Amino acid sequence: MAKLITKFKYLKSSSRKSVGGYAKYIATREGVEKVDDSFKTDPCTVKQKKLIEKILRDFPDCNSMLEYEDYLNEPTLGNASEFITRALEDNAHDALNTKTYADYIATRPRAERFGSHGLFTDDGVRVKLEDVSKDLNAYEGNVWTVIISLRREDAERLGFNSGERWRDMLRTQTEAIARNFKIPVEDLKWYAAFHNESHHPHVHLMVYSSEQAKPYLTQKGIMSLRSAFAKDVFADDLLSIYEKQAERRNALRAQSRDVIAEIVSRINSGAYDNPVLENKLLELADRLSKTSGKKQYGYLKADVKALVNEIVSDLAADERIASLYDLWYEEREEVIRTYTEELPERIPLVNNPEFKSIKNLVIQEALNIFADRVVADEQDEQAEVDAETSEPEADEAEEQEYAPSTRSVQRSRMWQLYRSAKDLLDRENDTYDPNTAVGLLIEAARLGCGVAKYRLGKMFLRGEDVPKNIDYALRWLEESASEHNQYAEYLLGKTFLRGEDVDRDLPRAEHFLRRSSDQGNRYASYTLGKTILDGELLLQDIPEAIRLLADSADKGFAAGQYQIGKLLYRGNVIPQDITRAIDYLEQAASQKNPYAAYLAGKIRLTEAEVKDVFQAIRDFKIAAENGNDYAEYQLGKLYLYGKDVERDYGKAISYLSSAAEHGNQYAEQILHSIQSNRNCSAALGAVRLLHHLSRMIRNQLNDEKKGKADGIDRKLKRKIDEKKQAHGLKQG
Repeated sequence: MAKLITKFKYLKSSSRKSVGGYAKYIATREGVEKVDDSFKTDPCTVKQKKLIEKILRDFPDCNSMLEYEDYLNEPTLGNASEFITRALEDNAHDALNTKTYADYIATRPRAERFGSHGLFTDDGVRVKLEDVSKDLNAYEGNVWTVIISLRREDAERLGFNSGERWRDMLRTQTEAIARNFKIPVEDLKWYAAFHNESHHPHVHLMVYSSEQAKPYLTQKGIMSLRSAFAKDVFADDLLSIYEKQAERRNALRAQSRDVIAEIVSRINSGAYDNPVLENKLLELADRLSKTSGKKQYGYLKADVKALVNEIVSDLAADERIASLYDLWYEEREEVIRTYTEELPERIPLVNNPEFKSIKNLVIQEALNIFADRVVADEQDEQAEVDAETSEPEADEAEEQEYAPSTRSVQRSRMWQLYRSAKDLLDRENDTYDPNTAVGLLIEAARLGCGVAKYRLGKMFLRGEDVPKNIDYALRWLEESASEHNQYAEYLLGKTFLRGEDVDRDLPRAEHFLRRSSDQGNRYASYTLGKTILDGELLLQDIPEAIRLLADSADKGFAAGQYQIGKLLYRGNVIPQDITRAIDYLEQAASQKNPYAAYLAGKIRLTEAEVKDVFQAIRDFKIAAENGNDYAEYQLGKLYLYGKDVERDYGKAISYLSSAAEHGNQYAEQILHSIQSNRNCSAALGAVRLLHHLSRMIRNQLNDEKKGKADGIDRKLKRKIDEKKQAHGLKQG
């Protein structure tokens, strides 16, 4: 049975009536149903059985209650009483002739009180029970009621055993409630009360609106709210579910991280080929060339749409794509099971609205074939620069920083020891002797050499030249950081941020990185800015992240220049500025950053306002010379097709072969197509589509894990903030 039970009903003002037998029962319940604890395990009475039979006839959905399951398993006096109480309470609008349902759920004996009654609502809104009651009595629309119920053991384990916890949970769901009830958030009205039952704590929620908007809840909306509530209540359990699946998921991701590379490998070995898919792309390209109007899926004729659907179905049939899609469904179903056992039927990928964008990608690939356009393929996300690109080699700068103002004997001795240790740590030197070097560094450190302390900490942290010793490393690094050594602060911050070899400590990580950044350390500015921009480990603050990344970039750090250039190009975090993007990227490219050089070449090749094919070639060459196989692939295509440059078949094959040797799946595919005398564009289109689809599914998996599926869009968040501001509340 589901762990979270929810019931959704609506009350019409015209149907608030009593049901005689139940009203009589409620009126006399205190005496009839009051059961001493010592008798709770006795068999239920005949009277209880008959009443339960009547309840099930009149309110059939009561058979899904957790209380009813308990009663079936153990038909005792106590379980029968619990079920009868909840069943009547859940159907109070039909069973009782009370002033309002709000009065009932707020004042029943077990309602947990925050003041004189148990009702609560959105943050900052004062609840006056009498006013709420009058408002509801005068309200002419439908009032929706929602009951959310948990088992006692789950409530205790998850912390949902208090009214405050339920109140906080429902307040975070305000936007989801408004969206699913089709109510503008500024018109939403809701009230709730928590009942701390012995077996199944539960909360009653009432939803209605101002007269300007009427609430309306679809079956899809019910499922969406159940999902939202379950994800919040069972957040810790769901994290555990994801962790249990991590090994299986990671193994599959490792296999599918480059699903196309596997396909290409099988193509080259002769074990796999897909001319059917390529021919369908060619057929689609031909039909699109004869189609007028917009070349988007929604505007196409039925026969062309059918061909697009066939191509998507062929893509979905690939065994690796099918495995990813199965995994996507398994994770969704694991969440759904927290609030219902009725799992929705799995639908084919081609009919799944979550992946409908693949259809327009199919159309785009078909258009590429006959347009003879040079497509700058997206590089694999895994190939992007690591967040902490390189370690600073800053000993000389630190020596200058720590240089003595006077040449005392002790100071001179300190630096002599440090420089001697550096010479002994040079692996290319015949005098390489790390053990002696460590002794000299310790002696220099004891004489006050901050850079020696940093060097010792770094060596023992990484296990360079000496066995790894984390405690010893942290001792030296923290001592160096206490003397405001910006490099020690940076290394400590990064260590606590990553949580490798030490427990992750985000407050300490941010503390050390900020101290280092404030001293002008460009590496710390980059690491902190990138982490704040990602918003996964530290609270996302885009303006602060951009400030830090720009600081790193302006101090000449190539990774910072690459990040700022990429953000300016994409325009989804800061306003797009392609000219500034190119400037930053080509500054990084001049430092031989292959990722920046590749992206600069791609922009120079495709963006009209800065298009410069020859500069694109220069950028691609920098990237290629520094190990970027996508740049080699792009150069190969440029010389193969001879568009905007003189065609050079020899250079084309040379670059494509080099890219293929470095594992580039697109280059392997195009070489295979040349050898088999097939249409290169169609073959590449098929490969790119498989790549797009696998990445799309993987992104969906990541979004599910991070809880992004039901995120608040900016417009709705602004409305919520405006509503809170009206109540004088802090925005955030």
